[in-house]
Amino acid sequence: MFDKNHQKNTRVLAIANQKGGVGKTANSIHLAAGFAELGKTSLIIDLDASAGATKLLGAPLVGWNTTYEFVTGEVDAFDTIITDKDEEIDLPKNIHLIPSSSKLDQIDAFLSSPENLGIIQQDILVKPISGLRGWYDYIILDSPPLITKFTFPALKASDYVILSTQPEKLSVEALTTASNLIASAKEHGNPNVRLLGIVINTVPNPLTRLARHFIGEVDKTCIDSTGKSLSFENRIERNVAIQEAGALKQNLFEYEPNHKATNQYRSLVKEVGRRIKKIERENNKKSRSVVNG
Repeated sequence: MFDKNHQKNTRVLAIANQKGGVGKTANSIHLAAGFAELGKTSLIIDLDASAGATKLLGAPLVGWNTTYEFVTGEVDAFDTIITDKDEEIDLPKNIHLIPSSSKLDQIDAFLSSPENLGIIQQDILVKPISGLRGWYDYIILDSPPLITKFTFPALKASDYVILSTQPEKLSVEALTTASNLIASAKEHGNPNVRLLGIVINTVPNPLTRLARHFIGEVDKTCIDSTGKSLSFENRIERNVAIQEAGALKQNLFEYEPNHKATNQYRSLVKEVGRRIKKIERENNKKSRSVVNG
């Protein structure tokens, strides 16, 4: 089931924003589907107690080990993974899942029990995710809305963060809080985490004046060290196909592979890959420069 003969260079991506309803789960699933189309394997870890990704992928909420057991170590990490070979659940090829459930709400009780008082809450994902590196091309963390016990730990365990937003006031304002959390994770234990970019979802076509304003706000406030906007060039336009596919427990690549939105996700996946490769090339150059004095 798991082939360790081919060690993979795993990238851990946290899909985040503390505002709910901005497309985090849809982006998590469709990024994984786009990677799968390119022959890359992904593991989605559902960190939301409401289990959005779990439901959309058609996994039952009972009868399986979940993210709770994964985080607490109650069972071996690999025993929490539903694979695309499991007969009970029809997961898309190259996409695996650690499902969530309401049991995640019990994490406070776990952390406050006397035998677990030495566990550092903000690091609860670091060790279990580290144990899965090498097995997948991508590990995708579908972060919860609001700030929960898993919001900051997801950032501490990630290599890259992709923020989801919409061209409206509250969604764009929430990016500031999310960016501050990433900066805090960088300062407190994960110096290599990078904000890879911002995906803007449900973009009206044609663009309204209001949408254009908020997209401009993202471009103006979310910038890299050179002053360039971190928003991805490929945006996801408003459409009903995502909801239609979700109702059938499918992603767009399965439901309507030639849909405009599907092609937008294809382009986004390639853009994500290009940004990662660029960052890693730059890091390799810096490392060689240090070694060479």
